[in-house]
Amino acid sequence: MFLGTYEHAIDPKGRLFIPAKLRAAGSSTYIVTRGLETCLYIFDQKKFEDVIGKLSTLPVKNQQDARAFKRMLLAGAHDVTIDDMGRILVPSALIDYAGLRKDVAILGVGERIELWSAAAWKAYSGRAESTFNRVGRQLEI
Repeated sequence: MFLGTYEHAIDPKGRLFIPAKLRAAGSSTYIVTRGLETCLYIFDQKKFEDVIGKLSTLPVKNQQDARAFKRMLLAGAHDVTIDDMGRILVPSALIDYAGLRKDVAILGVGERIELWSAAAWKAYSGRAESTFNRVGRQLEI
């Protein structure tokens, strides 16, 4: 399970350090792809295979929407391997999609890792605070 929030810089070549705690929770090969809210999702190989399996059973009434979602998720997906220094190479198209410039927020969110522009994460988490509180009360946490 991936947990925690970390901030690291992405270098001009697109290399990003993945914290040891997140590396220990997964494998050495990952899939990075487009995520929702203009972040990137990183899955380990097994979880990504589960995600692909779910795509064939999408309960979407509009099949055109289902195809569009599948295309956007899979066409942008890339295999990445952690190098000896604990870094992955994020493809430039995905860097552009997520607006990653220098400072990157790396989030462990259970089954996946998310990469956000640090500024975008700060703005999003500020907006999501009321939702967090409301849902927490509903769940009695």
